[in-house]
Amino acid sequence: MDSSKKGGGILMLVVVLGLITFVCALLLGFINGVTKDKIEQNSIETRNAAMSVIIPDAEFTEVKVSEEWTAPADKNQPAISGVYAAEAGGETIAYCVEVKPKGFGGELTLIVGVNTDGTIAGAQVTAHGETPGLGAKAQSDKNWITQFAGQPADGSLAVSKDGGTINAITGSTITSRAVTLGVNTAANCVASLG
Repeated sequence: MDSSKKGGGILMLVVVLGLITFVCALLLGFINGVTKDKIEQNSIETRNAAMSVIIPDAEFTEVKVSEEWTAPADKNQPAISGVYAAEAGGETIAYCVEVKPKGFGGELTLIVGVNTDGTIAGAQVTAHGETPGLGAKAQSDKNWITQFAGQPADGSLAVSKDGGTINAITGSTITSRAVTLGVNTAANCVASLG
């Protein structure tokens, strides 16, 4: 077989694959541009709905926090993507914190309410990549997440396997620890506000 024919066939294959890759990249970029704003709006609506469930009948205003919370140097420390003061009757009654701990399947997005009296008002998982039927129960099992409400907001919560009072989701200790870490991080952030 002539080696020039073989080389020409490989070159043609590389060119065709390169063109297919280029077209696919353009399509993905276009689709991302079209859907980006809608995805962001849905995320905001989900966050606002969760905050309204945790602290009902309140108005929320964003509070600026230091970079130690929004971009922590410690990779094991969850980042905080927003802190919101819950106001009713002209005074701040609580704070809602959007925190993103790392679970088994990746990053979770968690809204945590912290009352000004030093207790956890509640928590909700708004996004996750956890295993369906196991870690996903952090969002789908409303009875499990309610155990955080009323707990002290002193950053000391732990799952029962670690000597704490939080019952882990069966088969999902990593996810349970991640949610608990998120709640503790939110509590510590609110405590730093003064």
